[in-house]
Amino acid sequence: MFKQLFKVNIDSLFAAIFGFVLILLFSKHNGIGISPDSIAYSATARNLIAGNGFIDYTDMPLVVFPLFYPFFLAVIGFVFNTDIIQLAPFLNAFLYASVIFLSGIVIENFKYKTKLYKRVLLILITLSPSLIEVYTMLWSETLFILLSLIFFYFFRKYFQNHNLKSLSIAAIISALAFDTRYAGITLIATGVLLIFFDKNIRWQLKALHVVYFGSIGVSLAAINLIRNVWVVGLATGMRQKGITPLMKNFEYSGNVLTDWFSLDIHNQLILKIIFFLILILFVAFFVRNVRHWKAFYTYENIAVSFFVVYVLFIVISSTISRYETINNRLLAPAFLPFLFISTCQIPKWRKSLSQRHLSWIFLGFTLGIGVLFAISYLSVNEENLEYMQETGIPGYSEDTWEKSRIVNYLQKHPEIFDNDSIIYSNHSQAVYFLTGNQTISLPERVYRIDVHEFESHPSALLIWFNMDDNPDLLNIKEIRRMKQMKRLKTFPDGAIFKLTNR
Repeated sequence: MFKQLFKVNIDSLFAAIFGFVLILLFSKHNGIGISPDSIAYSATARNLIAGNGFIDYTDMPLVVFPLFYPFFLAVIGFVFNTDIIQLAPFLNAFLYASVIFLSGIVIENFKYKTKLYKRVLLILITLSPSLIEVYTMLWSETLFILLSLIFFYFFRKYFQNHNLKSLSIAAIISALAFDTRYAGITLIATGVLLIFFDKNIRWQLKALHVVYFGSIGVSLAAINLIRNVWVVGLATGMRQKGITPLMKNFEYSGNVLTDWFSLDIHNQLILKIIFFLILILFVAFFVRNVRHWKAFYTYENIAVSFFVVYVLFIVISSTISRYETINNRLLAPAFLPFLFISTCQIPKWRKSLSQRHLSWIFLGFTLGIGVLFAISYLSVNEENLEYMQETGIPGYSEDTWEKSRIVNYLQKHPEIFDNDSIIYSNHSQAVYFLTGNQTISLPERVYRIDVHEFESHPSALLIWFNMDDNPDLLNIKEIRRMKQMKRLKTFPDGAIFKLTNR
């Protein structure tokens, strides 16, 4: 079975190997990209290996993020007996290669496909700046995207036989995805949606399968959330209410989708219209599949269902709760379904052309568009690779941070962290990552209790970085109104202050 699988997908294997090498090339300079989220994941993984439980870099329980991804990192670090930051380039390269190979398996089983169509898509997937951005960072999306493809595989197996074994595996994958990212609830919603519209099982069995699938799917996240409430009293930590209107989130989503098409569009109205039209077209595609039952039990239908559910979840939840601005990272799990559905009818359309010369014209036209996309992706990757091999991947592993004067001083004077003073920083994650020492993050001004606690300390140190200031945190002007600030050390990229009460 496996021999036949690899034989049929030898092109997918070559693409996967190329993708593996590509991630290693991007992370050659300073290793994998590190963001504040990456610090929480890696620190929790280290604490798990050390037997301290799900504790983050602040020595507090991890509640803002689900627990499975740091657990996954801890298992990898434990098995290889190497710190996860060092392993991360190889881990992400393997995950990326797995995503490419599984994508090839999915495409191979499309209702309409040709070898040429499959190989063009594999090239676009492998060279995709959207996916490469994700897989050059230590982010939970790297695992989530792989889990979503595995879900596609086993849910189609369920469609073929409707037995509990396939449904159970799909449910377990959904549970792992939900506990990797809270957006993983969209896989459960996708599964429930597909079972609900399935015409091949009677309603009584359909209801049982929905309950069975949903119960397993939410199990890990439910345990996770109960644990969070138990340890800190909050299910997902402190969350701010959304401040971005729904239509603005339409615009941001449209901007991401047009970037995937390599289109440089900045008009706000056009971006909203593009997003709305794509969403409507994909919903219409799903409705058409429901009405034509043979099309319902396909990878294409599973992909379009997930795309609609996932994108709507991101847009609506970003409106209700405050996220980072909708960007490629947030929508990246929808990239592969978007690519699949945008192109899956091309082999059918060509086949439907009765006249041979029209068929060849259509082939040349679509192949030309594919080549243009590939060239555009290559151009973006060439520019990014040149930058990253010179300075590192943007984030805390970039030279800007690695060679920072203030960081260099903190590394050479660890005694700063040995005194009894409380130490604050506007980049506590950077201090932890680059020096191994803990500081307290400056409070976000909307949380008055945290601000009051900051004000109440009679004496503290502040390590201030001039780089990438977080607008939600207290800034220098606000701190000066609360505290007397004595400058102890000044650097081109920051300063160290002594804070005392007025």
